[in-house]
Amino acid sequence: MLLQPTAQMGWDSISAIVARLLAAYPVSSILLSILSILALSAGLVNIRLEPDIRKSFSPEDSDAGYETRVWLEYYGLKIYPERAFCIFTAKSENASILQEEALKDIYAVDNRLSAAVGFRDGDGRRNCDPLCDLNSPFHLLANQTRKNNGTTSVFTYPDMPYSGLDIFLGLHFSNVDFKPPTHRISSRSLVLWYFSRSDTPEGKLAFKDAIDELFELSKNSSAFDHVQFTIFSDQVANREMIRGAIEATTLMTIGFFLLLTQVIIVIKRLSSIKMTIYLVATSLLTPMAATIASFGAICWMGFPSFSIQCVTPFLVLGIGVDDAFILLHRWKHHIAITDAPRRLEQVIVDVGPSITITSLTNIIAFGIGFFTPTPQMSLFCLTASLALLLDYIFTYTILAPIVFLCNDPTYQSIPKDETISKADTWLAKYSSFVCSLKGRITCIFVLLAMYGLTTYGVVTMRTTFEPAKAFPSNSKLVDSLSNIKPVFNTYFPITVIVNKPPNIENEIEYDSFYNMMNRLEKVPGIRGDNRSLIFLPQYEKYDKLANSFSILLGEKYHPSFDNLPTWMDAIGNPPLVKYHVREEDNKTEVTSFRLTLLGKGMSEWAERARAMNHIRTILHEEKQFNATLFDCDSAILSIILTVGTDLIGSIAVTVVCMAIVCFVFIANFNAVAVITSIIASICYVLVGGLSLWGADLDPVIQVDVLLATGFSVDYTAHVAYNYFRARGTPQERVYSSLAEMAMPMCEAGLSTFLCMLPLIFVPTYAIVCFAKTVFLVVAIGLLHGLFILPVVLALFSRKSIDEKDAPAIGAADQPLVDKNAV
Repeated sequence: MLLQPTAQMGWDSISAIVARLLAAYPVSSILLSILSILALSAGLVNIRLEPDIRKSFSPEDSDAGYETRVWLEYYGLKIYPERAFCIFTAKSENASILQEEALKDIYAVDNRLSAAVGFRDGDGRRNCDPLCDLNSPFHLLANQTRKNNGTTSVFTYPDMPYSGLDIFLGLHFSNVDFKPPTHRISSRSLVLWYFSRSDTPEGKLAFKDAIDELFELSKNSSAFDHVQFTIFSDQVANREMIRGAIEATTLMTIGFFLLLTQVIIVIKRLSSIKMTIYLVATSLLTPMAATIASFGAICWMGFPSFSIQCVTPFLVLGIGVDDAFILLHRWKHHIAITDAPRRLEQVIVDVGPSITITSLTNIIAFGIGFFTPTPQMSLFCLTASLALLLDYIFTYTILAPIVFLCNDPTYQSIPKDETISKADTWLAKYSSFVCSLKGRITCIFVLLAMYGLTTYGVVTMRTTFEPAKAFPSNSKLVDSLSNIKPVFNTYFPITVIVNKPPNIENEIEYDSFYNMMNRLEKVPGIRGDNRSLIFLPQYEKYDKLANSFSILLGEKYHPSFDNLPTWMDAIGNPPLVKYHVREEDNKTEVTSFRLTLLGKGMSEWAERARAMNHIRTILHEEKQFNATLFDCDSAILSIILTVGTDLIGSIAVTVVCMAIVCFVFIANFNAVAVITSIIASICYVLVGGLSLWGADLDPVIQVDVLLATGFSVDYTAHVAYNYFRARGTPQERVYSSLAEMAMPMCEAGLSTFLCMLPLIFVPTYAIVCFAKTVFLVVAIGLLHGLFILPVVLALFSRKSIDEKDAPAIGAADQPLVDKNAV
């Protein structure tokens, strides 16, 4: 199917009408654009920074959001409490964390945090309620070891019998050395856990002050003589993410000045000196204004802002100046047209379609990124998509009129026959090489080597996500997350809330519940052999003891919850079970309870995600108990396992959209097939390259590659479009298209590279990965656009196209594949 001449002329007619309007009303166009920028930017008064790190990874309507709401309801909480954990490590390799000297240092920290979470509100409720006893196992053990200098004869590990209960110690210690004959226990590290409701200003401030004080203290390695400690908290995590964003913004100002230098050099070469300052300012201010307006529009819509969005202004700036370069190059190219309105018309007709193709593809790529499940990446994509849309509009309504108004009739370009003929000679030789057998063979070898390395990178790419990637690598939080791994590898708690408990008096129902427990404990990575922490076995032991007289009389024991209130009172009423006593028959009815599965080897998040998914599947199948999984990090875990298929699906959808956009302007199936194949090739090589550069397959890479799919069109559409407009032999057409676009493409690639260059020095994985993606897509895109694509175009369109064979304007209707070609 070929595009009819009238269709191509239709696009040129639209471009011509736009140009005439801009030439007739340049000042009005600029003023209306400024007013729209001001109106949209006014929304910034409603800007709201999202402080909750969990909300940046999971939307409210996700499985993780539902599970969190169930967990909050069980504990009677309205908002998710702030969490913190401290990790203490003995400084001496042979020392134990349970020695008296070390315990003094530990209690200095513990007392400070316990006082903060113990802060009482106006109703007398503590900040830590109902999770104040998280560290009770440690305190019980510490009291006994202090009395016996690390030795005791009344417990085993990891369960310590105490007042008829088995107290589990495994969530506090790692590197444990327990000697059963002597009952002596030692451990090199200890973890203490803290939760604070922080739903009152006073309580939140008390917890914040304690955390800030201890976080600063943890930076001093000599703060304590016998222990080294690190601390992690949600508050510090949010602050460290913002610090990374500030560092990125600061470094990117360097990129801005590098870009400014390049823009000045390029525009000075394309215009008169007295007009350079106006054109430079407009080329840079247009994308910046578009970004500001985009943020304002996001605020008008009521969306929050996340720290990662700090790179949006520089990203749009690096992309936005590309169109300015192309427009100014074409403006200089038509210097022979003395009539300014006619010159603007010809420029817009020439560059309008290619600028539209690349802009639309970028807008669509970022727009598709809006539908990713990670809120912070989704809003980043939405903001960038809107900014690029506005920048595209302002390129016409602000930049083009400014270029028109800055036309200097006295400016004379150097005549073509006096220009640097060496460049023309080199380009002619390069075009000849591209169209030769030697060029095709070279292209084949380049593709084989590139695809070989890419395939190795893709195959070896790891699917995972580490929370440390969200923070600067020099943050103490990274140490905290590293130090917690041994604990998670030994015992990792996975909470399950059972909202429809079994009736233990019903033997069938009770057996069904334990069948579910057996299934859960057989999940890979979950400890079996009744290792789960559940109140029922210990309560049954108490219930049997309470009914011992009846059992002695020969009555068969039938468990019931009638003795549950007495047992709960005896153990201090921990939040293990929710129950009430029915007034009509004085029977105890359990409405819900909590159990804890214990995992092993869970420091690797991909393994943890697989276990969570398996557990969630079992709980969905056992609907009769209405049980719900809860993990503090399920917002991230829920997207780890699907990131691979999501990435492939997103790329496929994006590439299809790119193909549709290209077909609208180059309505030739074969041509669009080649362009689409080149885009797919760039994306494939990009993924492999990122893997070889040390990136993992995670939600960050998913969005980065999706955005790069839009960038890849920039390096194909311009060359392809100009190739189809050119006349002559394939070699002459390659020469013509490269002569028109090679320099603007290299300048555009350099501008994007310079703008993103400082990001490589930001010590935050997510931002560094974004910079790596941009660098790779620029390099891979230029290789494809300036070498591989011309080789393919010349190979499959060997027939010469003369002026008489094509319409006066446009040649997109020419077939890409010559049927007479061998």
